[in-house]
Amino acid sequence: MAAISHLVLLGNSVFLAGIKAQLEQVSALELITIDSVPADVASWVRRVRPQAVLFDLTMQHPDFAVALLREQPGLLLLGVDPNSNELLVLSSHPQQALSVSDLVQIIQQK
Repeated sequence: MAAISHLVLLGNSVFLAGIKAQLEQVSALELITIDSVPADVASWVRRVRPQAVLFDLTMQHPDFAVALLREQPGLLLLGVDPNSNELLVLSSHPQQALSVSDLVQIIQQK
């Protein structure tokens, strides 16, 4: 039996509602819908422990994403953009960059 993945849909745009309607057909997903970004989104995510958070990139304040990735480095953030039909996949892989040569090496690995 496959494990159920928890997916948070963050926001209340019409675009996200359409995605939600289609995702509800996937039995391996448990959808959790939050209409707006909670004031302390990091502690909320710690409690819910989703595998991913899906949000509309055109929402007014998507700046929570960087703070959330720092707090929850294993979390997958999926930003959808209805204007360009693109999906921005954000994940955190913190690395030490103690010198400029470390930074150059990290850039060249990508």
